[in-house]
Parts: sequence; structure tokens; C-alpha cells
Amino acid sequence: MNKKEDKIKNPFIGITFKCCNVYSRIYLNKKRDAFVGWCPKCGIKAKVNVSKTGSKTRFFTVE
Repeated sequence: MNKKEDKIKNPFIGITFKCCNVYSRIYLNKKRDAFVGWCPKCGIKAKVNVSKTGSKTRFFTVE
């Protein structure tokens, strides 16, 4: 398996958590309907629902 296949199997988006001013990746959940993750410092949850129309943006900010 090559790295390109890994990215397809475990998609992620980049998140900046403003609470602690840190960047992290959050990954697609098992249902494949949302990207879910937690701030690595304080544990606040981030959830970004998957849209049928999609988005070209790969980086987001959690306020």
C-alpha cells in the first residue's frame, strides 16, 4: 500500500484550535459523515459534518 492509498482510507482536515492556539488533524469517523477530533491540550471537541456538495477548504478554525 502506498501513501496515496493511505490518505484515501483515512481522510483528514486541518484544524486550528483557538482555545489553546494549536493545530491538529481531525479524521473522518466510521460512519463517514463527519470529521471528529479533540484539542490536544484541553480536549474540546471539534466536529465538521461532511457536505454533499463538499468544500475545497482543507483547513478550518475552531473558535
